[in-house]
Parts: sequence; C-alpha cells; structure tokens
Amino acid sequence: MKTRWSLAVGLGILAFSATSSATPPTETAKDIVCRGKSGEGFSYAWGGECWCGQGCKPDLTNCEPGKCTPKAGSTGCPECTHSGKYGADCSGFVSKAWQVPKPFPVEACDVDRYVASSFTKNHEFWNVVPMSSLQPADAAASSTHVILVIGEKDSQGNHEVVEAKGCNYGIVRQSRSFSSSYNGARRINITTCECASGEEQSRECGDCGTEHRSCADGCSWSAWSACEGPDPTGEQASCTVEGAKGACAVGVKQCVAGWLTCQAAQATEEICDGIDNDCDGEIDNGTPESLGEGKACNHTCGRGETVCIDGALQCVMPGASTPNDPCDSGVGDSGVGGQDGSPTSEINSPGTWHEPESVSGCACHVGSARGNGSLWGLLAAAAAVWGFRRRSR
Repeated sequence: MKTRWSLAVGLGILAFSATSSATPPTETAKDIVCRGKSGEGFSYAWGGECWCGQGCKPDLTNCEPGKCTPKAGSTGCPECTHSGKYGADCSGFVSKAWQVPKPFPVEACDVDRYVASSFTKNHEFWNVVPMSSLQPADAAASSTHVILVIGEKDSQGNHEVVEAKGCNYGIVRQSRSFSSSYNGARRINITTCECASGEEQSRECGDCGTEHRSCADGCSWSAWSACEGPDPTGEQASCTVEGAKGACAVGVKQCVAGWLTCQAAQATEEICDGIDNDCDGEIDNGTPESLGEGKACNHTCGRGETVCIDGALQCVMPGASTPNDPCDSGVGDSGVGGQDGSPTSEINSPGTWHEPESVSGCACHVGSARGNGSLWGLLAAAAAVWGFRRRSR
C-alpha cells in the first residue's frame, strides 16, 4: 500500500529528475492516441504510471487492473490506498502516453513522470496552445488535473478523451468539456507522416497467416493485406474430417484466411476399388455400370462375366462366386466340351481370366481338339479315304 507522505516525496523526486531526459520520439498523433486508449479500464493509482496494452487495446487478461480504495471518510486520493501492480494517476498516465520525460513501455512501473501542473506552461518537450485549437494527442491541463485528448471537438463543444479520472473511476474513455481553468498543451516531435518511402511491415495473423503493408505514398501506411499463408505439405497436410464417411473422412489441411482448416474430399461415383467413394458408409455398393460389373470376359472354364470382389474386378463363371471355383460349379456358355457346356477335360481345375480378344472378320473359330478320341477319329477317316481310292483303280 502507498501512503500520502511517501507519494508526495516520490513525486517531488520524479518531477525534479525529469529535468534530465531524452527527446520524445518522433511519432504521429495516432501513435499517442493508440497508447492512451490501451490504458482504459485500469485502476487509478496515486503516483502510478503503468498498465498493460495490446496495440490500442488494454490487456486486462494478462494483467490485473489493480484497485483503488478511498480511506474512511475520504472521497478519493490522495486519501486512498491501492492494491495491485498496475494503475496510474492523471499526470502519470499523460506522461506515459506522451513518452516523456523518457520513452518507456506502458507496462514499465516506477519510472520518471511529470505532475499535472507541469503541463500548464511551456516546456522543452511541449508548448502551450489555446483550448480552441485542441486536436487529438494534445493535453488539457489545470494545476491539479491533466487529460489526454483523443478526438476533435464535436457539435456540442465536447472532446473525446482518456483520463485517469479518480479513485472511484479509474482510467476512463469518455466525452467531456473543459472549464476555464484548463489550458492546452501539444507535445513536440509529432509528425503527420506514419512511415518513410520504401518501408514495409508484416505481422502474423490467425495460426498460419501473415499480413503485409507498405508505405506506398512515402507518408502513410497502406491497409493491411489479406491474411494468407502456405498450405501444409507432407505428413502435416493430412487430417480427419469429423462426422464424414468413406473417402470424405480423409481431408487435407489448408490455410484459409490465416486459419488452418481441414478440407474434406468431394464424394464421387462409386467404383470397384475397395473405397467408399460416394461417402455413404458402404464400400463398392455402386451400380453395375459404375462398378464395371456384368461385362463379358474369358475364363479358363469358358465365357464369364466381371464381378466386383474385394475391391477389384474379377472374371467369374455364371453362377460361381469366385474366379477360383471349380469349372463344374457354374453353368458354362462357351460351347466347348459337352452338351451342358462343361469342358470335356480339365474338369474341376480352377482358372484365370483375361479380357476377351477383339473379334474381327469371322465371328466363328475352330476350337482346339481335346482328348485322344478326336485324334483316332481323324486317323480312321484318312484310312477310309485311302482304301476307297485303291478300290477305284
């Protein structure tokens, strides 16, 4: 807890030590306004000058805002106590927003700063200006209070400001007017240009993207580009689509607008390949046409037809269940062998298959003789012809 006496002594030392300092950084009014906005929501801390920010926004997630409590019978500071590391009073807040007497990060505590009355008169780091000419990044100061202006005067004569208002309020952002006790102050080294010609900046966005901007006109930053990034490759590219079935459950990671997303494969016509192509939860359940079934094929047992078995087209005799079934397990249709269509030899031998040969010219062909019966028949016929020719002589 801080006491009134120690704070008064401390402020006197700080005000004195601030006479030896560095020149304020050259920056735009937007930079100062942004820094001031980042303090909104933190507590009022008598003698304090620190808070946490993320860009132009306060960081109240990683930093506690602190708490100011008036003492019994008091309406506020300096008769108050403060708990927590972070917080600022009015002059500490404006000193940090203006980066005077030295440029410190906003989260740096117990550093040099000025008191409110310091801003009521010209200084090497600022100049007094009429209240009628206040503009964003200026200060409005009295002998006891100082306020950061962040907006132009509106039709009601008010300015948008950020101020460490008091123990019961903390650092607030609001619209207000000023009494005649206030005068304006404008810090030096404020430029209207945000960047120099040729400068470029980039920043990460999302979980896989990057944004870029450039100083195209030699003075102002362009808008940030779209958030884009490279798609993962190799093993990092594969992902599983929750709730999807079959081929659609296997996705590919892509960087979309800076965020990694799992893009599902599109459902396709079911074919005979052991994969659920149409993503309905069933494998190889397409139509005969899509699977390629029912087409004529040559089997060692005769003319067969294609059937999708275990993710591949195989040639099966009509009535058989696999291509390796015995040749007499189905109904033959090759015209080779006995009247029932079964071969006269190699019965019960499993067969292999291949695509039918193209037919050209004559659609018929002479099958090869099987067994010794056919051979003896031909020899008998030849002998008969030879005997007839001898009798005719």
